[in-house]
Amino acid sequence: MKFERKQGLIWVPIEVIYEGKKIIIPDCIIDTGSSSTMIDIDLVEFDYRKPAIIKRLFGIGTGKQEVLSQEVDKIIIDQFELEAVQIEFGTIKETLGINGFIGNDILSQFIVMIDFNQQIISFKLNEEHLAKRLKKTFF
Repeated sequence: MKFERKQGLIWVPIEVIYEGKKIIIPDCIIDTGSSSTMIDIDLVEFDYRKPAIIKRLFGIGTGKQEVLSQEVDKIIIDQFELEAVQIEFGTIKETLGINGFIGNDILSQFIVMIDFNQQIISFKLNEEHLAKRLKKTFF
């Protein structure tokens, strides 16, 4: 998948299926410094009736922020679909100028290779992680 390189960061689009609706989210960054994945809450019709966990995040240079963590139907990166994924929703577009970031909770499910010269990032499912996920689902 092609990526853009802006401000020294890797920018990619992702898709999220939330409450049965497909949302394309451009301008997300690959963030290996984040343990979790987050998108701007204003990009979805957030369902406040659905169970959510309130979390307080601390970031370098951004201070702290409360976010809502909820399960989405799917998150799609490149051609890979991950189902029933917990992600965080907060206000990051206004403060950071990004629509979202993909953190290590998602990235760890893949073997990720980055070619900066050709601006290509490739994802391959991490077989070990996939086996754990399948075992958790079926046993």
